[in-house]
Parts: sequence; C-alpha cells; structure tokens
Amino acid sequence: MRDTLLNDLINTLERHGCEIKVSIPTTRGRAERSSTDSDLGRRINTLRDEYGMTLAKIAELLTSKLNSKISVASVNAWTGGVTPRKVPYERVQGALEEIMEEHEAIEGGAWVAADEVKATVDRWMEVMTPRQIAVAADEAVTSIRSWHTGNHRVLRTKWNRVVPLVEQMREVIQMRHGET
Repeated sequence: MRDTLLNDLINTLERHGCEIKVSIPTTRGRAERSSTDSDLGRRINTLRDEYGMTLAKIAELLTSKLNSKISVASVNAWTGGVTPRKVPYERVQGALEEIMEEHEAIEGGAWVAADEVKATVDRWMEVMTPRQIAVAADEAVTSIRSWHTGNHRVLRTKWNRVVPLVEQMREVIQMRHGET
C-alpha cells in the first residue's frame, strides 16, 4: 500500500510526462536464503560440534578428498544452506561421511557448555584468585575472567587439560589454608 503523499507525487510526475516504476522487494533486495537445515550443513556442524574441527580443518580435509581446492568461505556458505557449485553435492556429502568415519567424535561433544564452565570456575574462585587459576591452568587471566562470566563455552580438549591442573592447585591451597 502506497502512502497518499507518494501517490500524489507519482500522479504529478506522470502528468508532466515522467514514467514512474515502483517496486518494493519483499526480501529487501536479496533473494531469500535457504535454511541451514541441509544435509551438508548438518554434517559440517556435526564435525564442528562433536569432532572439534574448525571450518579451516574441514576445508583442508575436503580439498584432499575431492582433489579440488575448497575454501573456508565455501564450507561456511554450505552450513547456511548454499548448494556447492564447483563439486557435485553428492561428492561433497560422501566426502563429509568419509571424514566422519576416519575421525573419532569427542566424548561429550567438542565443547563444554558455558554454564558448566561457569559453575566450575565459581567453585575454584571460592579458594583461588583468577590469577592463581590462570597460573595453574597455563591460561591468560582474561580467559579465566571470561569463563567466569558464564558466556563462553570451552573446547573440551582444553577443558580436560585445565581441570586436573587447577583442581590439583586448589587442593594444595585448601590444605595450606586448613593448616593456618
């Protein structure tokens, strides 16, 4: 529906010999993107979330499997539902299945949930300072503070390395405080 002022303007211009064409795109000038609910998108997200792979690693593995250079941008586009153009869809799908078969999924998924990270760091903070946790974990203090906010998930491989180190330091500090 056009507003009355716009209609008046169009009528005036047409009376003076101007040809007016008005089109209002329903998608704001862009074609509607396909949904992320595609086989390729699901497989790529599985490789990321359950196998801990980055888009760069997936692109590298696909490049070797398909004997064709696959860019990170292409892999990212496929997660959004875009259909591959350079390599047939079925070949990409088969290559992703092969990658899943050749690699082992990380038990519990590739990421530790942010709320679990926050709860653990909260427990550590009862006894230790962020600096002490950072030293024990061999991580930056800023990382420890970010984890403490509860807004950041952590790679499970990193978390599995960090937790025993910090727990060991926590026990030592607790024992020292218990002695005094």
